[in-house]
Amino acid sequence: MTDCHFLFQSEARISIVIPAYNEEQRILPLLQKLGSLRTPAEEIELIVVDDGSSDRTSDLCRQEISNQFPKGKLIMLESNSGKGSALRAGIAAVSSPVVITMDADMATDLSAMEPALRGLQAHHIVVGSRTIEGSETQGISSIRKCITTGFSLFLRFLTRYKISDTQCGFKAYRSPVAKALFSSSRVKGFAQDAEILDLGHRHDCSILEIPVRWTSVPGSKVNLVRDSLSSFLEFIWYRLNSGRRKLIYGISLLKNGTEGIEDEKGIFEFFPPESIYIRCGSKIEILMPDIARSEIEKIAEAVYTKFPDCEAHICSRTLRDLASIKN
Repeated sequence: MTDCHFLFQSEARISIVIPAYNEEQRILPLLQKLGSLRTPAEEIELIVVDDGSSDRTSDLCRQEISNQFPKGKLIMLESNSGKGSALRAGIAAVSSPVVITMDADMATDLSAMEPALRGLQAHHIVVGSRTIEGSETQGISSIRKCITTGFSLFLRFLTRYKISDTQCGFKAYRSPVAKALFSSSRVKGFAQDAEILDLGHRHDCSILEIPVRWTSVPGSKVNLVRDSLSSFLEFIWYRLNSGRRKLIYGISLLKNGTEGIEDEKGIFEFFPPESIYIRCGSKIEILMPDIARSEIEKIAEAVYTKFPDCEAHICSRTLRDLASIKN
């Protein structure tokens, strides 16, 4: 696949996805600090996913995005469905080459962003860690440290990857890989972090762990005992039900004749936002994660009307295929 490369709809350099639930007291400092980064706001696709908040989270985020982030967007979920569901919705909307996920409380210092972006040059996933050498933590309680360590040991027993801290909210991904991983995810709560890393490891994604500076922030929505127990049960449920990775189906477009397809903008506007675009020689593949083949066949029928000078065929790839293509 040396002649294949991804295409991206946005001119943004990075996407940042932030799940938020009743965060009116804590999210503004994060958004304001993101607006003051060395990376210009015009190059950041900021995506805040309001997970059914009952406070002013959406209003505050909408105003801040409007003022600072021309490529930003606010996604509002009708009801509180859990961090996993919020991240799934945010990742599906990403349109730049790389994506960083972080918690709304800014517990992880933003100095981790540049090392994470550098790490993505050689790896598919970069994980922020509060436990490896070089990390710094403040305000973490003994019980939280004990539960985090216990969960990590539990994961090492059940899986083959050796990530020391799966639950830190700061992570970075090559966005096509992220779209495929999150579309495969079924966990709605906090165990999704471990699920995504397990899926990535099982499909040959390279994972790098980097140290971060992390500070406990008052007002956390996490109930250590309840959510930890829930995460244990969710992950066990995922492992019991995880089978062979299904194919990611899509449509391959090839222009009639010898010329390649030039109307990339028209293609971006026609297909769903969660689509993954790959140019291979003169053809373009549009993969649509989590959309059944039967639905894609219906989309293919509409393609003939929209792009009459192109041949359209059903195609498929695995996550391992996507991991082998460079951004």
